[in-house]
Amino acid sequence: MALETGTYIDSLNVSNPAATDALSQADEHLRLLKATIKATFPNVTGAVTATQGALNSTSAITTDGSTPSLATGATAAQLKTLIGITDPAITTDGSTPSLASGISAAEVVTLLGVSLLNVYPVGSVYSSVVATSPATHFGGTWAAFGAGKVLVGVDPSDTAFNAVEETGGSKTHTLTVDELPAHTHDVTAMELTSGTNNRTGGGELSASTSIQSSSTGGGSAFNIVQPYVTVYMWKRTA
Repeated sequence: MALETGTYIDSLNVSNPAATDALSQADEHLRLLKATIKATFPNVTGAVTATQGALNSTSAITTDGSTPSLATGATAAQLKTLIGITDPAITTDGSTPSLASGISAAEVVTLLGVSLLNVYPVGSVYSSVVATSPATHFGGTWAAFGAGKVLVGVDPSDTAFNAVEETGGSKTHTLTVDELPAHTHDVTAMELTSGTNNRTGGGELSASTSIQSSSTGGGSAFNIVQPYVTVYMWKRTA
């Protein structure tokens, strides 16, 4: 009887069994087929439904060393295997536990968490109401940023804001005399006469003199803080 030996499918000889082999020897060939198939596909525990195109694809995800993308013909089942998940799968809409069959490369990259540092390159500012550093969530080196300050866009036409990370401003301000609007005060006073001159006798009034109104106001600084909501902020440094 012509009976080859081997462990995997590539060991099988399509010419065996020979036509002259006894029918009673067929069980040896059947056992060899079973053994090589099970050894070749040790982790297959259910039906394989992928097309030949998907099976012929080297990988569901390809990369040029920096940007991951989907290989042509990749299926949702392949993606779940690569991601290492089982049903209920990762959600794509934030609520339904499933992996959409038409999932895009961008969605898969987001699910894998490999592009978050591309979203926040060095120099980016990240904010959150949670005190955990973004380095814990998706890597990189981050430093606390902007404590007690609000962010303002760069304005090349304004010298106060024409360079990145300029600082300025204050929480309070005290008005100076020059900052007060021009104004007058009404003063009530009696006209005075001098010596024997008086209004009854038709004499002239005495020369004018300067008088000062009473003082008011405390001169305290006033609050100029805009309405705000506080958050944690970090700047990526590496």
